[in-house]
Parts: sequence; structure tokens; C-alpha cells
Amino acid sequence: MAGSTLFDVRFYTAGANWPSNPYRLRGKGTLEVQDDFVIVRGTSQRSFRMPKREEHRLRRVDIVNAWANGQDVRFDVLGVKGDVTVGFSVADRETAARIVALLPTRQTEQFVQEHEENAVFHDRIDYWSPSTPVIWGLLTANIGIFVLMWLARQTYQNALEGPLRQLFALNPNVSALLHAQQLVEWGSNVGRLTLNGQWWRLVSSMFLHGSIWHLGFNMLALWQVGRLTERIFGSSRFVALYLLAGLSGSLASVLWNPHVNSVGASGAIFGIIGGLFAFLSRSNSGVPPTVVSELRSSLLPFLLFSLWMGFVYPHTDNAAHIGGLVGGWLAGFLLARSIHLPEQKQV
Repeated sequence: MAGSTLFDVRFYTAGANWPSNPYRLRGKGTLEVQDDFVIVRGTSQRSFRMPKREEHRLRRVDIVNAWANGQDVRFDVLGVKGDVTVGFSVADRETAARIVALLPTRQTEQFVQEHEENAVFHDRIDYWSPSTPVIWGLLTANIGIFVLMWLARQTYQNALEGPLRQLFALNPNVSALLHAQQLVEWGSNVGRLTLNGQWWRLVSSMFLHGSIWHLGFNMLALWQVGRLTERIFGSSRFVALYLLAGLSGSLASVLWNPHVNSVGASGAIFGIIGGLFAFLSRSNSGVPPTVVSELRSSLLPFLLFSLWMGFVYPHTDNAAHIGGLVGGWLAGFLLARSIHLPEQKQV
């Protein structure tokens, strides 16, 4: 290759689905591919200081494992701060492919194995579960019920007259009491009712949420963890996992503290994570070792952080979290299937 080629790129510093970089570059930048060097230019983010323009010259002989995933490009650099991965996005797939074609083609043995096993894994889940209808249904149910409850509260308050309406408008405690009572009426998990025959509250409380932030956090977690779990277990088994985990969380909550007005999908979500860990622990799961390691390393920090936050914040129902996690692990172990392809589908 003679001369140099310049590309406009965009850098990121965080995000599970974003290509990261070791230089804390963020925003617009450039990548210049030369005969002997690859030059990365961008703006670094610094704590409590102004952003700084930076340039990093990387030797081509140190660059390995270049690959593109849609508009994202990544490559490894050996011997720089140990071994690091540089990643960024470009305008389109064609530009990403062109950059990879200009970079060195050398690949490490570990990289080849990881990509082969990831390809096998995605082929298997694409065959068994190409879509995730249950996740969409759960998201719709949880968000829809929250909206209906909000509309019901607005209708009630609008129907009040004069002094009563002012009381609700000026006193947040009154509104909070109204909301708590509404949660009970719609099926929250309250010990004095659940333990005295209204066992259906163990299920209905899984679809109620106390605030928009409560709903948003739970639905984001459900979306991130649930899609893959549904594809691994299959939709019907995933429904069973979700319900059994949620029931375990609700039961643990009401037995541990029957005086709490408990709502939320977090017990079921923790159960999904527990079920996924149980699935990965089976030797015949069909999930390649590289993927098992990647999933465990990504899920474990989230799980530990969420449990820790539950102990730090007193209003968090950690009994539901732990109950859902344990119940989900047991249910996941029983419901797990092998995702190996049938003989006739194997090459």
C-alpha cells in the first residue's frame, strides 16, 4: 500500500454495544492508515478538566484481529499498555469493510477461536429461536398497565371538586397515599391480603410498578437480559422461567416482610439471570466455552452491583431479588434444553 488514507470516525467511551477505545476518545475523530503506521486522532475526556485533542501513532506490525460488525470497527494493538482494543464507528458498512481491508490481516489463535464459537452460538440460537415475542409481550403488559393506572389516577383527581382537588394538588403525601391504595386495588403483594387467600397477588404484583423510574429501570434490564435468555430457552420455556422466578421472588418478599406493599418485575428479572447462569452451568447446553465465559463476565458484575444496591437502599425489596434469583436458578436448571443443532442441520 502506498501513501495514506484518511477516514472520519466516531469514538465512544462506554456502552455494552459500543466499540470502546483505551484512550478515552469520544466524539468525532479521524483514522489515517499509512504504510507503516495507523494514526488515531480524537478528543479525550478528562475528569474536571477540558477535553484534550490527542494523536496516537500505532505501528502496523502491532495491529492484529481487525474486524467489522456493521458500522463498527475494532482491532487489537499488541504491546501498548499490555494489549488493547481500539474501536470506533463509521458512516456505513462499506466504509467499515474498506478500513478492515486496509489494516493488517494477521489474527491471533484466541481471536479466531472466539469468533468461530460466537458464530456457532448465533447459528444455533437463530435456528431454534429467531425472534423474541415473549419479551415484547412482557414489555407491553408492564408499560400498558402502568399507563392505565396513571390514567385512572388522573381521571379520579379530575373528578374531584374544589377543596379536595386542591388538597391533592398541594399535598404530595395525599397523592402518595392514593397511589399506594391504588397499587393494592390493582394487585400489589401485601401480606395481610396475600397470606389470607389472595394468592393471585403473587403474580399480579409482578406487573405493577411504583414510579416511572422503577418501571424504566426494570424494563431496561428486562430488555437487555431477556432477549438472549428467551432465544436460549425458547419462548415457551422462557414464559415458564419468568413466571416461576417471579412467583419465587413474590413469595420470598411476602414471607420475609409481610407488611411491605411490594410491586415490580425485578424478582422475575433476577430469576432470568439465575436461569441463564443455570443454563450455562450445564455441560450439554450447546453454548460454546468462549460464549459462556463472556456471558458470565458480563452478567456477574451487574448481578452483584444490583444486590449491593438493594442492601444500601432501605426501600429496595432485596428479598424479592434473592428469592427470584434462587427460584430462577432452580427453574432454569429444570427447563434448560440443548441448543445443539439436529444432525441433519450440522455441516
